Parts: sequence; C-alpha cells; structure tokens
Amino acid sequence: MKIISYKFAEKNVSFVIDQTKLDNINLFGGLSGVGKTRLLNTIHTLSLMIPKKKELSMGCWEIDFSIDRKTYRYTLDLKKDPDSGKVFINKEILIENQKKLIDRNGRNFHFAGKRLPKLSQEDTGIFLLREDPNIENVFSEFKKIFIRRLNPFYYVNIREQIPGFSKEILTLKREKFTLEYIKNNFSDVNSQLYLLKEFHGDVFSGIESDFKKIFPFVQKIDVKPINEIKDVGVSSLPIDTFIPVFIIKEKKLKKPVPVFDISSGMMRAIIQLVDVYTMPENSIYLIDEIENSMGIRSLPVMIDILFKFSRKIQFIFTTHHAYIFNNVDVKYWKIMTRDGAHVKITDGTVLKEKYSKSHQEAYIQLLNSEMIEDGI
Repeated sequence: MKIISYKFAEKNVSFVIDQTKLDNINLFGGLSGVGKTRLLNTIHTLSLMIPKKKELSMGCWEIDFSIDRKTYRYTLDLKKDPDSGKVFINKEILIENQKKLIDRNGRNFHFAGKRLPKLSQEDTGIFLLREDPNIENVFSEFKKIFIRRLNPFYYVNIREQIPGFSKEILTLKREKFTLEYIKNNFSDVNSQLYLLKEFHGDVFSGIESDFKKIFPFVQKIDVKPINEIKDVGVSSLPIDTFIPVFIIKEKKLKKPVPVFDISSGMMRAIIQLVDVYTMPENSIYLIDEIENSMGIRSLPVMIDILFKFSRKIQFIFTTHHAYIFNNVDVKYWKIMTRDGAHVKITDGTVLKEKYSKSHQEAYIQLLNSEMIEDGI
C-alpha cells in the first residue's frame, strides 16, 4: 500500500490538516506544536480502527492510496451520538479505479451497487466485508502501517523490559520463522534479533553491517542468552523462559556491552534497522521526531540507510529541527504551519520553485523563514 494523498478533519474542535500529496519519502517539519505528531497519530489511528484494534474516534479521513496497480479513494466520517456518547460511522465511501465499492450514509449501506441489510455502524465496511475478494486486499494492506515513536528506551528491570519467550518456541520448524512471523509475534528487539540470527543469517548480517556504518567504533553485534552474560544476576528469572540479550563489541573495549548499558541512540538505531529489514513489501513506516537521541554524525548515515528501503517502504517522518532538512532532498520536504486549528502543508516542490534549485540555498531560505527550528 502507498498513500497518494491524505486529509484529516475533526469538526468538533475545528481541527483540519490540509490535503497533502505524499511520495515514497516524506519529511514533515515545522515548529513545535504545529501538529506533526497529530498527523502521524491520525494515520495510525485509521489503520487500527479498520481491523477493530482500536475503538472508533471522531474525525473525517480522506485518503487516496494505491495497491499494486489499482488506485483507491477512501472517505470515513465518524461522529458521536449525543445521547449514547458512542462514536458511529456517519459516512463511508471506498472507490476502486472509479468504481464505487462501498457507499455508506447513515444506516444506508450499498456494496458494489447492491443494498445490504442494516449492519453495525460501529464497524467499518472494510472490516465487515474483509473476506470479499474485492475488499480483502484493502483490509490486509492497512495492517502494514507501522509507527515508531522513538521515546526514551531504557532497560531498568530485566524481567519486565526483556520478556524473552518460551523455550518451546525453539522446537518449531524453521519454516515457521518467516520475517513476517518474527515481526508480528515478537515485539522485543532482543528476541527479534536472536531469531533473525538463527533463521535469517543474511538479514542479521545486513543489520550488523548497517549498524557498524552508523557507529564505526562498533566491531560486531551479537545476541546471547542472558545466562551466558557475565555480571548479570539471573537467579530470579523464569526457568522455562529463554531470554536473549543484544550485545555490542566496541573496538576499544575488552568486554561486550549488553543492551541495558548501551546508549539510547544505539537503541533507537537497532530498533529502526530491525523494523525496516522485517517489514513486508509495500509497508508504511511512521517515525516521530527522527532526530531524538541521535548524534549529528550518526543521524545522516541512519537516514541514508533507511531510505535505501524506500522502494519497498513508504516513509512518513517528522522533525522540528532544520538540520534534518539539510540531509533530505527538497522535493521530499513538507513544511507545516498552523493558523489556529487549521494546519497548512507546503510541498517541497513549491519550496524548490520559490527558493532555488540549489539545495543549500533552499536550506538557508528555510532557516530564515521562521517556519522551522534550527539546531539539533
């Protein structure tokens, strides 16, 4: 799935994000409080409401997207019942290549031109019709939207932060451990890395190679069972649980450094690398404030590595620092400005024409525009 254009409005608070066209790479920037995080949240919320992983919340979404060679336009308008307080589907339209598949207004529901009986207004039509051949692909593709917020990530309590997994899992056949299975069933990066090392050595080697490019002082990375790591008390850990721990070997240190002692920047880098290496084709990756905890030297390398996956992954990420823009082509810029509750988005192609064809001059003009913060 690839999002072609996106618009969101929440009428009860008069909050509107203007329609914006999206590319394979999209850098949204603007001053703090302009609505960057909220933009990502609305996209992610939509992806969770469709498969019923999240309750309906008020708002109106208008999204154009493509799947394979088909183009779709989807409108979803959600309102709250003043009596019950429940959010319901007021309007829902799904159009495939100019053909209207879902046409829903209030309790009237038409699918492919045929009227359907009254169905729940608390379930999207895409969910209700998910097994229909015309809808099942759309339903599946919305599951490929992932968000990475990159908030501070520390391992304070080993048992809570490194959950591990049942030892019985390792008795499953190798064929079971597809990249999709590892990504969907193991949320902890330590477990993911261990299984990648065991069953997808080429993927693990790629992650290690890219990690060393970001941090040149790293000699190698590895994943070991916690009981093989010295100076870590394991007496109280569950006997039936296998707990793998990510470790790095730095060139100037004799002892390897376990995951609970590495920097937050390294932690973020390894999580993002595992994300992009295990995401299925045509995924959408939402990253909020990509610069957080990353150093000036490592961040450009990290961005370059992520973008080499842009043929299979659509990147939508945010920043409020101008430094990031100097490392991303102007055509991918999306500058957000807000007037009250109205968020306007200026596309990079417009900025390129307005400022200059020179990336450096456009960057300098951006710094002087007061639409973005500088520094990192």
